[in-house]
Amino acid sequence: MLKLIRLFAMVISTCFATSFGSSAAELAQTDEGLLNSVDGKHILVSQTQRWVAENRQVEKSLVEVAPSDRRLMIPRCASAFAFSYAFASSHKTIRAKCPETGWQIFLGVSIHETANALRYTRNINTGQQLAADDVESVSLDRPIAGLVTDVSDINGYSLALDVRTGDLVMQHHLSVSVEVLQLTRSVLAGEIIDSRAVGAISAAATTIPESQRLSLREVNGAKAARDLAQGTILSSQDLKTRHLVLTTQSGLNRGQPLTRANTALKEFYGKLPSDTLTDYSSIDQMQAIRNLPAGSLVRLSDLTPVNIIRKGENVQLTVIAGSLEISIMMLALENARLDQRVLLLNPESGEKIQAIASGAGQARGL
Repeated sequence: MLKLIRLFAMVISTCFATSFGSSAAELAQTDEGLLNSVDGKHILVSQTQRWVAENRQVEKSLVEVAPSDRRLMIPRCASAFAFSYAFASSHKTIRAKCPETGWQIFLGVSIHETANALRYTRNINTGQQLAADDVESVSLDRPIAGLVTDVSDINGYSLALDVRTGDLVMQHHLSVSVEVLQLTRSVLAGEIIDSRAVGAISAAATTIPESQRLSLREVNGAKAARDLAQGTILSSQDLKTRHLVLTTQSGLNRGQPLTRANTALKEFYGKLPSDTLTDYSSIDQMQAIRNLPAGSLVRLSDLTPVNIIRKGENVQLTVIAGSLEISIMMLALENARLDQRVLLLNPESGEKIQAIASGAGQARGL
């Protein structure tokens, strides 16, 4: 009986040892496979990062390789993996291939990029011109389209909208600056504004209407169209601009010529008709086509060239033929302005002749 017990114990011990030995061997083999797989993944990722970094001209540390399935076994490759882009239109998928075995895998890659940017250091309202201390540099973990990245890029620009402290500086925030004129003191309606009452400030062009884009020459000497408070940005509606214009000294009748004696240059404040005359040269050989009261603005639409020859008047006709010059008195059959054709009558022969009006009571032959 004792012999049977000892034999049974030996069998159990042998079986246990055999089973344990087999499991240990298998476990050791599995561990080695896992270790090879981990090393293979590390080698593959490292080589992928190096190839992409060289190809894209970036730091290796910025290249990220998408993690693969943990169950995937990466076999060892005797030489370096060969890499290429899987698609011609994209750099996001890489083909890695072992030249000796032909084994290959597709890997997703991305480049971790940083970007420089600017942010506002305070709340700033629309129209204010930006200065260097209004912004500070900041680094972002990814680029954003439309960022302003250099302080020099804000020089000469104003804000097209309100911004708050910490907002990133974007290109669409900026507007070219223009100079506008602002009152440095209050002005009453009808008061003459001079250069000492205004100052120039910069503002965003997108916020300034055309009516506020005035020059100092336009403002200096103008009258205020209404009461204007200190700080008002002047516009053309606020002003009655000063003009020097031609006016009638006394009333003129229709057909009466304009001269320096019956006209004068005077100051006028306000909006002028576009055809208002501003100098004496404009009225030479001109006459009124309607009655004009004294003090009227002289406009081109009120005038017509003077008739230097009048119907029924005697006209001296001069005809030149070579070195021969002949003058004869004729009778004008119609009115004519300077250099206009006129029909003349020879009283003695009754002959009618076409001539050119050349002066008061003067004509020359065709």
